[in-house]
Amino acid sequence: MIYTVKQGDSLWKIARRFGVTVEALLEANVICNPNLIFVGQVLIIPTVGIDLPKAGGGPYYVVLPGDTLFCLARQFNTSVSVLAEINQIDNPNLIYAGSELLIGPDVPNPVQLKKTWEQAAETCDQLNSLQIHGIYYIGSFQWAALSHRAIPYLLDLLNSPCDITRAYTVLSLGRIALDDVVKEALMKTLNDSAAADLAKLALIRIELAEQGKERIHLVTRDTKLSTEPFLDAPTVPLAYGTQVIVKRWNIPSPTGEDFPPGGLAIWDQIEIVDTGQTGYLLRIGYQETVLM
Repeated sequence: MIYTVKQGDSLWKIARRFGVTVEALLEANVICNPNLIFVGQVLIIPTVGIDLPKAGGGPYYVVLPGDTLFCLARQFNTSVSVLAEINQIDNPNLIYAGSELLIGPDVPNPVQLKKTWEQAAETCDQLNSLQIHGIYYIGSFQWAALSHRAIPYLLDLLNSPCDITRAYTVLSLGRIALDDVVKEALMKTLNDSAAADLAKLALIRIELAEQGKERIHLVTRDTKLSTEPFLDAPTVPLAYGTQVIVKRWNIPSPTGEDFPPGGLAIWDQIEIVDTGQTGYLLRIGYQETVLM
């Protein structure tokens, strides 16, 4: 089941209330300091027989007070040096609560990554959804891990003859959200039917980043916002381009519901910037977030 932390809660009290152990709660959720949980924090209460991934992070993680890169590296099976490099952190001993970290197991090679995308583009019309996911969707976060170093390679990929490549190139540039040169290049893609909608969002996201609002993400398609992370929960429409802040990433279905293709239903807990409304945004096939 899912539980939202209330005033006066502790992991020990929550474990006792639901008949589980503190260790089980730590296994089910990304928690750096067992003595430090926060009102409003969403936790998965593990259920015997339902094996779920840890709730709380991936592809990004929202830093909480008391977190350290050392702890987060262990939580996400990576290293402090990788987390520091892909998030442009000069001092690995200093991270800030409320900031958002990209989570990645390694630092990609931009030359090889570009080559992979170019090779996939050669068979553009033959790519299936799983291949697109593995090469381009996952690749968009690899480009984000490279930050400004990715930009020259991505600007070149904007000229790809493959619609899929161009669309995911624009998505990648929107994730990085940097550079006046990028804005100029994106303006030229506004007439590209394959990438125009994403280019509009990427331009907005760059502007937001320039204002210090990197935490704001944009919804990349018309979808629905659920009141709870269950497939049959009540929903309201959520329009393309809606600006949101993610309160907690990667919340697996507490009951182990499937959402094909890709298996387990995964949600992100969000807050709509304009209205303050909160809810859960379901990831689509292969557990892809619909946020830039």
